[in-house]
Amino acid sequence: MKEIKEIIDMGRRLDELAFETYTIFSKREDFDRGLVAFWTDMAEWKKNHLKHWKKVARTYVYKNLFNRKPEDLKVVVKQLKNIQSEHVEFMRRLRKKRISQEEAISQTILNEFCLITDIFLEIFFSYDETLEERTCSFVEDCESHLVKMANTLKPYLRLNPLYAVLLRSIVELKHKYDFLLTSSGKVKKAAV
Repeated sequence: MKEIKEIIDMGRRLDELAFETYTIFSKREDFDRGLVAFWTDMAEWKKNHLKHWKKVARTYVYKNLFNRKPEDLKVVVKQLKNIQSEHVEFMRRLRKKRISQEEAISQTILNEFCLITDIFLEIFFSYDETLEERTCSFVEDCESHLVKMANTLKPYLRLNPLYAVLLRSIVELKHKYDFLLTSSGKVKKAAV
């Protein structure tokens, strides 16, 4: 299915853009030291994510775990293209002028929202299921980084509505992941 290939390619490209963004943020001497360390860690995480994307592109088989219709995938592709365009535009601005720490924080949250989408959750989950031996789940790794991001950025986002959306999205990710584990996972959870 050509839409799935496009989605995987866009996921990789979005992570490349995020890696570049966090690398630039991590070099800013005028940002809080804690945030600089956070962005250094995020850049390293994205760098490792890019390795996973290469494997995903080679091995992923679409299983349609969320029962999407073909037109749903076309909508996802269009949404991801819009996100990618916005991120490319942000990178142009970032290269031309200095941005504020507040803009960098908001952009960080926006960068990670795409990872919370159902399609990437399904791709990461399916990828995890193909691994013979894994030390960590790709989905759980994403979830832990999102929680770390929320905790790190909390003091800077007291009145920013993006913070509430981020927290709600993390909870939704957890619920959807639990659903996939219990309905489609190799190791289904025992009934409670």
